[in-house]
Amino acid sequence: MRNDAQPRDALPITIARFAYRHQGDLARGYLEDADIVCALFVDDASGIESGMAFSNPARLVVRAADADRAREVLRAAGLLEGAGPA
Repeated sequence: MRNDAQPRDALPITIARFAYRHQGDLARGYLEDADIVCALFVDDASGIESGMAFSNPARLVVRAADADRAREVLRAAGLLEGAGPA
């Protein structure tokens, strides 16, 4: 039996949710500038249905190993409050 499981610290986790796509884009930019690999998942019909974001907020995802540092970067930028995941 093969074990193809990824190491726990490589698994993706959501560190923040944003009601507006541009907020997520800004946060993603801060993480990319800090050399943190991330992805922003947005379901707003490519910007046509921005109202969809209220039921499906943009999700910012990083590797579990980078989550603490990513949160620090976003807090320093004023884009994330508190100590836990969003």
